[in-house]
Amino acid sequence: MGDKLKVYLEQKKNRLCVSVIISLTIVVMSAYAECTATTSLEIADKIAHGHAWVNHSNEFSDKKVIAGLALPETLKISTEEEFQTYIMSVITTTKSKLLPSAREVYWDSTAGVIIFYDPLSNDCGTAYRPNEGKQYYDRILTQNDGYKERAKSESHKKMYAPKHDKPQQTIQPSSVNSFQCDGRVYCSQMHSCEEATYFLQNCPNVKMDGNHDGVACETQWCK
Repeated sequence: MGDKLKVYLEQKKNRLCVSVIISLTIVVMSAYAECTATTSLEIADKIAHGHAWVNHSNEFSDKKVIAGLALPETLKISTEEEFQTYIMSVITTTKSKLLPSAREVYWDSTAGVIIFYDPLSNDCGTAYRPNEGKQYYDRILTQNDGYKERAKSESHKKMYAPKHDKPQQTIQPSSVNSFQCDGRVYCSQMHSCEEATYFLQNCPNVKMDGNHDGVACETQWCK
């Protein structure tokens, strides 16, 4: 009886271990998953049904005024499907600006909405109404100024080459030479804004730009 109980407990322990390993594998794979959408419709669907709706849906209520601007009366966004339709309309009719790592940003001036497309994100990006309005959008472009020239001179070194002429943060050459991709992916592992910016622009799978605006570690290093 004692031996049978031992065998049973051992088998149960092994099954538990296997279950934990599978669960952790799924979590890790999800964390490093990239956007699989290939069309504007698929991208809009991914963004609308991702964290953008979970975290920012309350910003799209009819009477919500942000940065002195309310949503147009003709714009109704109360479901994820309506959110998808709206995002689709913006990304297909508005010219985007390119950010580091092939990210793109759109600005809808009529509703005060910023939309990010991020090919490195599982939900393909995000959309929200920033409290600072267009100043927030302008600041993103300013912080990423100089991207075009740096991309031209170092495009062969980049993992993600830009498709359009757009702006980005600049890094001094002396600093660039001292940094290298070594597997670090979090802001807590960085030591400066320059280092964080280098990792965001050049290294794969980094987790340093939660709002997808192209600026690394805003609350910690690049304030």
